[in-house]
Amino acid sequence: MRKTRRLWIAGLAVLTLVGCSADIGGAPGGGGGAPAGDMGGTPGGIQDIALARRKIDAGQIPHAEDFTAEGLYAEHDLPLEGPPCEQVLCLRSATGIATAIDTGRQQVFVQVGFSSNVDPSTFRRQPLDAALVIDHSGSMAGEPMEAVKEAARRLVAKLDENDTLSLVIFDDTSQVLVKQTPVRDREALLRAIDTIRVDGSTCIECGLRDGYQQLATRELDASRSRRVFLFTDAMPNVGQTQEGGFMDLLRDHSREGRDLTLFGVNLAFDQSFVTAISSVRGANAFYLSGAERTRTVFDEDFDYLVTPIAYDLKMVLTPAPGFRVEAVYGIPGVAPGASLASLELPTVFLSRRRGAILARLSREADIQPAQRMLSEEFSFTPARSEAPPPTLLTASYEGSEPLSSTGTWYSEDSVRKTVALTNLVLGARAACTSWHAGDKVRARELAERTADLVRTHAEQLDDAALRAEAELASKLAALMVP
Repeated sequence: MRKTRRLWIAGLAVLTLVGCSADIGGAPGGGGGAPAGDMGGTPGGIQDIALARRKIDAGQIPHAEDFTAEGLYAEHDLPLEGPPCEQVLCLRSATGIATAIDTGRQQVFVQVGFSSNVDPSTFRRQPLDAALVIDHSGSMAGEPMEAVKEAARRLVAKLDENDTLSLVIFDDTSQVLVKQTPVRDREALLRAIDTIRVDGSTCIECGLRDGYQQLATRELDASRSRRVFLFTDAMPNVGQTQEGGFMDLLRDHSREGRDLTLFGVNLAFDQSFVTAISSVRGANAFYLSGAERTRTVFDEDFDYLVTPIAYDLKMVLTPAPGFRVEAVYGIPGVAPGASLASLELPTVFLSRRRGAILARLSREADIQPAQRMLSEEFSFTPARSEAPPPTLLTASYEGSEPLSSTGTWYSEDSVRKTVALTNLVLGARAACTSWHAGDKVRARELAERTADLVRTHAEQLDDAALRAEAELASKLAALMVP
């Protein structure tokens, strides 16, 4: 069933970021239905599923954890309709009622979207104190090390005389090659990067501690950002080797205003490790799958990925009678399938794309016109201004007829796309889990069904990006030969 009326939205959350333009300008990567001038916001954590894509291209079957909802959402522009965004962060909502691929049952999907009126033509990031922490252990030999050096060079090229930089390398120990210093002699920094050679084991903890120590030599200054950039294949075997052992270290420094961005390389990359540590407040992570991905991250996205615009976004979901929260997708550190009615999004970053999180509900009976299904209350801490009052978004079914257990309805096209992406993640995870458990026939069937479902949505929406995702699922299915 096609939509009949717009989803009713009670409330539009806004905040003000000092120092950013309030003018609404053209934003890159526009999408259907969004007001002109919207930029986006995206949750922190994993920002892509590039590792899964690279494994499939290499003829390998990914692991389930290589597919994250937050990573896939971050790769797409998912704008929601609404009045023009007049502040640096606006929350909007939309609803889809459709079949979930993992259960085969009709579910309610409520999307929360993030947009911003920051004008990319006038936006300037804050001056940055950057600590580059580079893994040069034995597992980085060959292509991974060359990819890291190229990424580090591009990062240096994005800095100017208002920024500072230090360079730390680590294997089973850590060494400071360049102490925290203003970026003036760029050629000397590039020469230091070129001297890095591969050797030894992997003590990520050693490198992080020295990187944070370099940032700590700079006095706290609210007008500056402080960030460690960690380049690694995420396979620690010396010092702390489990993600849990890193969390206190990361949280302690985040509280002191020293944040983390992780850049991953190597097919042996440990995605579950990175998913955990990048869920910390102020953290995000990217997998550098090739030259084009590296170019995009540093040449197009760098100034945004170092710019948090909101912290500690608390979300309380209150389902209406007859509905139950089944899962929430797109929250870093929250596994798909977690049934939580109260949770927290640690960070929202400025982005070229409008990001999303998605709540999933089950229902007990047919859904009636104008029936309210969910209320969502949000509160958050702006990056550089006072907190606004809590905001309420309310989702209702606005179809003109009762919706049976086999019906579908979308308040707008973008939520349909987000539901299709969610089903891609669910289907791919289930297929990969079955494959690695030895059930190859079921794995192939799940992957094929996922490809067919996503392809159907892509054709009905005439969406090229969604067609590419259907092709990804088809490639996965083709690898799963029983």
